[in-house]
Amino acid sequence: MSTSPRTLHRLLYRSRQTPETAADLDFAVRQIIGTAIRCNREAGLTGLLLTAQGHFIQALEGNIDAVRGAYARISMDPRHHDLQIFSQGPAERRLFGEWNMCASSLAPSDKSILAVLDGKGDFNPKALTATSALRLLTTVADIQRRTALSALVG
Repeated sequence: MSTSPRTLHRLLYRSRQTPETAADLDFAVRQIIGTAIRCNREAGLTGLLLTAQGHFIQALEGNIDAVRGAYARISMDPRHHDLQIFSQGPAERRLFGEWNMCASSLAPSDKSILAVLDGKGDFNPKALTATSALRLLTTVADIQRRTALSALVG
């Protein structure tokens, strides 16, 4: 994705899954990712979506108008509510540039990821800060990259 650093914008947010979404989360995530990849490719957006303990945590990167437009559409999606923006603003570089959208789930057994947050393995999505949310998503992205590389190597 080519967006000049001076025009690159990043938005991080958290939302709560509806009970209906949580009941069939795999199906909902497949739908979300299918739509996101198509729309984000057209808009020049990249990002990562994480599901954890009844929440979505997402980063969107791209042109400011495209990011704001995507967030406006996302905020109207009935599969979630209680949206909270952690941060939004200029970014020096893309952190999730490989993916128009990548999805991952965080399970309680993912101690290595949880340790990045607070060293205790406790996780409360509502207690995330902009810094800890970004650190969480970049850690998940690094794991996704290593997993993809391992699959290629063999």
